[in-house]
Amino acid sequence: MNSTLRKNARPLTFGERRNGDVQHVADARRTRGRVLLKTYGSSMQPWVRPGDISIVRKATIENVRRGDLVLFRRHHRLFVHRIVDERVAFGVRRISAKGDAHPEADGWLENEELLGRVVFIFRGNRRIPLETSSQLALGRVIAQLSLWNRFWYSAARFAVHSSRPMRRQVSRWLAST
Repeated sequence: MNSTLRKNARPLTFGERRNGDVQHVADARRTRGRVLLKTYGSSMQPWVRPGDISIVRKATIENVRRGDLVLFRRHHRLFVHRIVDERVAFGVRRISAKGDAHPEADGWLENEELLGRVVFIFRGNRRIPLETSSQLALGRVIAQLSLWNRFWYSAARFAVHSSRPMRRQVSRWLAST
């Protein structure tokens, strides 16, 4: 049997392992009040990149606002997405989250799904605080733009990728001066 067939013949246990990870992260956040989480997906690009480390602190639906990055669990999976909508109906506050790169929102979050709010992102040697006034304002702008990303995201992504060589040259030039 060749390696491709052996690889495909193995039973997939990803869902069970993920379920254990979700419970482990939820327990760690509950006991310590915060958790460090490595990002794997691309739903928040370019803001949060695969490999970034997020520090998540305990939060409730009443403590988060539009533009915040939150960690929540749904269907035995973890998501770090942005709050894009908030409403109060019959005295109950509801929030909706969405990945910046996704065309549709995730829907309304339940209290028990929300695990916390992302307060820092570590990318390489950089520490990006998300609770400064400028980051909060930027988060609100991104949340508003994210609602319309099906119109502009592909063009913005193309511009970022096509300008990367020029940005690297400029960075090298600035570092040398």
